[in-house]
Amino acid sequence: MSSPEELGALAARLGYTLDPAQVKDMAEAVAAAEPAAAALRDLPVRPETADPFRGEAWLREPVRDATGDGLDAVAGLDLDGAPGLRATAARLRGSGPASARVAAALAGLERVHAELNSTIRFLHGRAAERAAAADRRETPRLLEGVPFAVKDVIDVEGVPTTAASRTRADAGPAAASAAVVARLEAHGAIPVSKDATTEFAVGGPHPPLTGACRNPWDRERWAGGSSTGTAAAVAAGAVPFGLGTDVGGSVRLPSAWCGLTGLKPTAGAIPRTGVVPLSWTTETVGPLARDARTVALVFALLRGPDGVDPRMSDACLRPPADLRGLRVAVPGGYLTELCDGAVRAGVDQLVDVLVDAGAEIVPGEVPSAERALPIGYEIVFTEAAALHRIDTARWGEYDPVTVKRISQGITTSASDYLRALQFRAELQAELDGVFAGADLVVVPTTPATAPRLPDCTVTVDGEQYPLYAAQSRATMLGNLTGAPGLAVPTGFAPDGCPVSALLIAPPHGEATALRAAQLFQDRTHHHTRTPPISA
Repeated sequence: MSSPEELGALAARLGYTLDPAQVKDMAEAVAAAEPAAAALRDLPVRPETADPFRGEAWLREPVRDATGDGLDAVAGLDLDGAPGLRATAARLRGSGPASARVAAALAGLERVHAELNSTIRFLHGRAAERAAAADRRETPRLLEGVPFAVKDVIDVEGVPTTAASRTRADAGPAAASAAVVARLEAHGAIPVSKDATTEFAVGGPHPPLTGACRNPWDRERWAGGSSTGTAAAVAAGAVPFGLGTDVGGSVRLPSAWCGLTGLKPTAGAIPRTGVVPLSWTTETVGPLARDARTVALVFALLRGPDGVDPRMSDACLRPPADLRGLRVAVPGGYLTELCDGAVRAGVDQLVDVLVDAGAEIVPGEVPSAERALPIGYEIVFTEAAALHRIDTARWGEYDPVTVKRISQGITTSASDYLRALQFRAELQAELDGVFAGADLVVVPTTPATAPRLPDCTVTVDGEQYPLYAAQSRATMLGNLTGAPGLAVPTGFAPDGCPVSALLIAPPHGEATALRAAQLFQDRTHHHTRTPPISA
């Protein structure tokens, strides 16, 4: 193992100038990650299967799709078909003028922000102009005048994107909206806020630019990251849905801790154009809302190539599995062994409801799942270090947690990075084995309820664990492989905070996960409860 001095010299040779404290933090992070990297090096790889592109090929296999327009093509996402999705849109539009609804959303956001520190920028003028235009429109579009929240790593035209970093505090306005924002605006929806996030979606819970975003269920807890402000705003009822990004669980974790339904789609299903990048291999954009029908509608409007994002796949959406006869795998081992009793009870209830509706429990284990978290982070931090090399002279202004996390990627060798990408394909093959006999995998989204501030440790059956060692045990599986995952609220723990289950589907199998979640939410009411702090 190299000494801190040797690692500092290596970083300097590669073009990174770190101060002694940053070198010390980097050395600690590298030492903690080394056992997992060393163990992976010892696993043989057959030459005929060594091409890392296999990991991308898994996401591009063509599957059968429905036909018709944008909503008809995803009709299977709703139990009632495409008309049900349109009914969801009508519910979101509500009644009355758009200007009144947008003004109410902004007022609610301000009240929530005063309690939770959830918003980086309110879009008063921009939103009011678009709401006035919506009121003048004779024929309303699908989401005419519906307000929504945007994580502040996603561009909105004419608005700065800070990524919660002091280095971007004086950023100029974005020249164009991100593809996901533009698609929603084309259907009449109106962004009303840029929301709190951890710095660059990878830093700690206390970004120096903004401070921590608190949880609407308990102000002494964190809302979760990195889509932290978006989750808080939606959970508090200020807006009906929001847009986040997910690299290791950053949509699903805050959804779980705030009592929301949150989707990390298949890698390549939703364009990332106009999003501050962090990790090419693992990053996705996804919607957060109270209920699965709203998530399904937003996903239907966001999915599909934009002609710019090179990751986008032309693979079609898989038709949803029939809920009667649905095959559900509930793995044991690493994915469930560190898990609070209240979380386990929530997972059991969701499975029981599916079984009562005709689902079948089938075998399904992922033996290499325990490697996904450290190897996934190895890929994330290596790619993040490469992305942020251009700003290394300003790392002194970064959140120290940001630097500690991404700096370990400086020292990742090319062979270790390629081996991690090869492991990605090996893990996909294990999931292929599971999905040969199962339509869905159900595991805890995260092992415990929301972390307590300021240290953000999580508590499992009375025992405390470090945040980063525990929070993404199951979620990183989807980021590393590219498989879609849906966080679904399943109840509340004795501490009064939400618990959540994660539905993992095959690539482009979002319809099955969303349909199962819709059935569960039709028979339960966990997703309808409102937190003590609300708009």
